[in-house]
Amino acid sequence: MRRRKNPVPLLLIGVIGGILLFLFVSVLGSGGGESPEQVIEEFYKYEQNGDFGNSWEMFHSEMKKKFGKSSYIQTKNHVFLGHMGVDTFEVEVGEIEEIKNFEFSKDGPAFKEVRSAQVNLLFNSQFGKMTISQVCYVAQEKGEWKILWNYDF
Repeated sequence: MRRRKNPVPLLLIGVIGGILLFLFVSVLGSGGGESPEQVIEEFYKYEQNGDFGNSWEMFHSEMKKKFGKSSYIQTKNHVFLGHMGVDTFEVEVGEIEEIKNFEFSKDGPAFKEVRSAQVNLLFNSQFGKMTISQVCYVAQEKGEWKILWNYDF
């Protein structure tokens, strides 16, 4: 007499495998999981901590063409830490807005889908309390949001 195998363990393994596959695809499809807001906040967190090398790494390739890494680090250290005499600063990030067409500079390129936020940097410097206000942009590059500034002037 042949013994019939119980299909429940096989069915259970199939269901668990399907759930794991769904979760894996969901994580990969989210573009690293970082939203434009998170990218902007992370960028300025690095800037606050004086970690200009890691903030430079978050630049879009168009920004990296504008600033060499060592030049960016030296200039930021020189201006903020040297001339302004600050160790850190506060950051206020405004609401994220969607921009359909964004011109990076007069020479291009143009981006079709960009997010932006008004960012205020609040300094207690040797020159008193100061605020620098800047619009920060993020655009997708290779599936990740990357930092841009506006040079269309």
